Amino acid sequence: IEDGFLAPYKVIRIDLDRDVDGWHPRLGELDRYGTPIPDELFTARDFDRTLVLDERTKVVAWRVSEYLRQIGRYQKTIVFCEDIEHAERMRHAIANQNGDLVHENRRYVMRITGDNPAGKAELDNFISPEERYPVVATTSKLLNTGVDAQTCHLIVLDRTINSMTEFKQIIGRGTRIREDFGKTFFTIMDFRNVTRLFADPDFDGLPVQIYEPGPHDPTAPGDE
Repeated sequence: IEDGFLAPYKVIRIDLDRDVDGWHPRLGELDRYGTPIPDELFTARDFDRTLVLDERTKVVAWRVSEYLRQIGRYQKTIVFCEDIEHAERMRHAIANQNGDLVHENRRYVMRITGDNPAGKAELDNFISPEERYPVVATTSKLLNTGVDAQTCHLIVLDRTINSMTEFKQIIGRGTRIREDFGKTFFTIMDFRNVTRLFADPDFDGLPVQIYEPGPHDPTAPGDE
């Protein structure tokens, strides 16, 4: 970064109340299929794995969409999710938040995962600086490595990451500089506390800015 070869980065850390406090079902509460939910406290590590909270997915999608409204709704974005099912739910939630742009072109947000031929077919278009669509890609692991997303401005972390190596690979999707396309920095939006766990100033350098909005604060800091 200091030598000008890699893009500097900003960090937005968002602690959702359910992630901080956990979630406990009401006595006898049923899931959408009519099955009793175990009487226990679910924590952030359970969300989108053993337990799906639809409202949580909607809040993440709203935060991502709000940020894009502030920096530009056509800035290339990758949302890393827990698994393929989570990536599809996130795609649907972001599409609902951006119905006007999806109406103009259904490829505005796409799930790009190994099991999805339609999404995989759009991978080259997503990483091409010259192609507008897709704008937002939801994925689980397909975009971790080997993908040169030169104009990616926003990386969203909504998955549990257990190794420094995987974290570096994911962050590497945003480190290219393309001044000719207005890409001089990128933003990491962290919903899973990953940037705290794997902070490595000797490798990544220090972020230009760390912003931690409260529940009622705007997603983007004031100087965006």
